[in-house]
Amino acid sequence: MEVVEALRLNHALAGLNIGLMHGRQSLEEKTAVMQAFTAGEVQVLVSTTVIEVGVNVPNATAMVILDADRFGISQLHQLRGRVGRGEHPGVCLMVSASDQGSLAMERLAAVASTVDGFKLSELDLEIRGEGDVLGNIQSGGKSQLKLLR
Repeated sequence: MEVVEALRLNHALAGLNIGLMHGRQSLEEKTAVMQAFTAGEVQVLVSTTVIEVGVNVPNATAMVILDADRFGISQLHQLRGRVGRGEHPGVCLMVSASDQGSLAMERLAAVASTVDGFKLSELDLEIRGEGDVLGNIQSGGKSQLKLLR
């Protein structure tokens, strides 16, 4: 809500209709917002990650991900894939206050380096490790299976 209010005060966006979508809205509310965005009645959509999968708005050409360092490689790749699906190219800006050289910046650099999902999954495996498929460690540890790698 804070982001929506800040955008409404921004003179560069004067005259544009700004919509809001998040997971606490009913299905009907989310559907109405997406229909308005698809129809061009809403020109700027502020959303949580509920738009990560299954949204196809070909005229969406720009996305800004705030606090991008809080997301994983796969999620950033999915989010970025929501723009540039039509005849016009898309751009995705990932905003972060993370320090250079941090693991978060390494993830962001990985996503910025390629749009190849398979390459990104390999980079994610390199960064996080495979975890233990037989145990409860999801990442960072070594598997009990000797031939997994």
